[in-house]
Amino acid sequence: MMELLSNVWIKRTVAVFNIMYLGIITMLTYATFLYTLEINDGAEGTFYGIYIAASALFLLLMIYAREQKVTSIIALIMLPVVFCLLLFNMGNWLLIVPPFIVALVGFFVCGVGDTTKVIMGTIYLLLYVLGIVTYIVMNMLMTGNSTETLIDINLEPGTEVYDLYKGSAEKINMMTNYKNTVSPDGKYRFYIADVQNSFKGSVNIYVVPYGQDKDLKFFKLRQKGIKKTISSQGKRGIIPDVGWLDETHIFYRLTDGGEEHVSEVNDSVMPKKQYLGFLGLS
Repeated sequence: MMELLSNVWIKRTVAVFNIMYLGIITMLTYATFLYTLEINDGAEGTFYGIYIAASALFLLLMIYAREQKVTSIIALIMLPVVFCLLLFNMGNWLLIVPPFIVALVGFFVCGVGDTTKVIMGTIYLLLYVLGIVTYIVMNMLMTGNSTETLIDINLEPGTEVYDLYKGSAEKINMMTNYKNTVSPDGKYRFYIADVQNSFKGSVNIYVVPYGQDKDLKFFKLRQKGIKKTISSQGKRGIIPDVGWLDETHIFYRLTDGGEEHVSEVNDSVMPKKQYLGFLGLS
């Protein structure tokens, strides 16, 4: 058995096999750059269990094949890839930590020379430190102390936002039902959000593309970065009346019995996709 495990061709095969993990993490990073990842209800345990187990397996395989050049290349590439995964999914530590551990341990145990490790390690350390500081500063500058909460039937009880709207549960259910929020041609949908800031705050109405999400077995990839603000003048605590007049026009009233407004919604007025939304840009 020991002779088999020490066989150089076995180690080279395992090293090549490890490219699969780098590919998976790279694809996940790219996907979360373009989309928002949402784990399906009830699938969190299964997804993260498989994800962590796969990361542990590939970590062992990388340690086993650590002297191979392919493993060294993977180790050098993986830390910057995980850095991007960190930026695009800040706060989702179950998604970030497993590949980060694989990348970090793989970097230290791989067969790259000590001089290269010191140089590359310094570069990666600066990348992570400066990158995270830049991320925090950009988000502070762009969003300030503003907090936006989606208003739907999933509002968390006991929170300030829930207390503001708990008397409007029936209206929220109607206003956030997909069959009521999607345009007649199925191209767009609207949603409403509570905005808390240093002023009075507001209730905003947005329109986003519909039908561009990708449903997978354990999670959904929701389109992001394309959002048109229909109104930002609603008063907190009051659910506006919103609905589609036809495929390209949406109406809204900010208060019961208030003035009805109409906005046009089509491809020409929708904003271009914002790729730097993870920095707080919108």
